[in-house]
Amino acid sequence: MFSQDLTLHGGEGYIAWSYHTAAVCRSWTVQRAYGCWTLRAEVTRADPFQLRQQPLEFRMPRTGGFVCWPVMTASLIHTHLAATLGPPVS
Repeated sequence: MFSQDLTLHGGEGYIAWSYHTAAVCRSWTVQRAYGCWTLRAEVTRADPFQLRQQPLEFRMPRTGGFVCWPVMTASLIHTHLAATLGPPVS
């Protein structure tokens, strides 16, 4: 889907564990640099227990559905979330 380095910004997105919402992001940035995907986000609501579960998925809304990335690692400090992501899945 994405082959070059890029940066995506958005206003609303969330991290899901199965059908549970582990974190709601109001402002986020997904970046692909040197083949690695990262997520930085401001979080409005988070469940620390669910953020430690696997598998997690970051979901970005788009017309007709979502773009999803598997979350490999996640760190939440106050309202700032940093995560490493796997390649996107549709």
